[in-house]
Amino acid sequence: MIARKSANHSRSAAAGRIGESATGWPAVPTVFYDGACQLCRREIGHYRRLDRAARIVWLDISQDTAALQAHGLSLEAAMERLHVLDADGVMQTGAYGFATLWDALPGYRWLSRTLRVTRTLARLDRAYAVFARWRLQHRCGSSDCARPRSTRRGRMRLPQDVTRRRQSEPRDNKGEQPCA
Repeated sequence: MIARKSANHSRSAAAGRIGESATGWPAVPTVFYDGACQLCRREIGHYRRLDRAARIVWLDISQDTAALQAHGLSLEAAMERLHVLDADGVMQTGAYGFATLWDALPGYRWLSRTLRVTRTLARLDRAYAVFARWRLQHRCGSSDCARPRSTRRGRMRLPQDVTRRRQSEPRDNKGEQPCA
């Protein structure tokens, strides 16, 4: 862990500003999540409440496509799996992304360490891949609605038929529609 911190510090110095990587991106983990998915919003909301020290940057890909483009990510790829840019500027996906996220959260560090020490991340990543495919296919009831179109301002918009379908679907007691 000490080597990682000094590597981050030297990258920050190379970038000319403390707290930034050599690429100009913050030298803290950055989580790219689907804020249009109720399940994802709830889980990320839980993690955000734990991040009292603001050690993580949270980017809702349903609202900000510019950040995706800055990292060479397509919207389709970002929708397929969780993406986390680690403090060293390396993109982690799936279970590896969760482990990177958990490394920065109090109460979850033990889980990340356990998964790494026991070398079970690869198996967990395969299980996550199955879940991620299911989530993508069932997010709006069809696989094509999970890929919003970009607008001129860099914001995403769902196709009109999906928007109409969402408005007619039942909502839970908080006014939100279920994810699946």
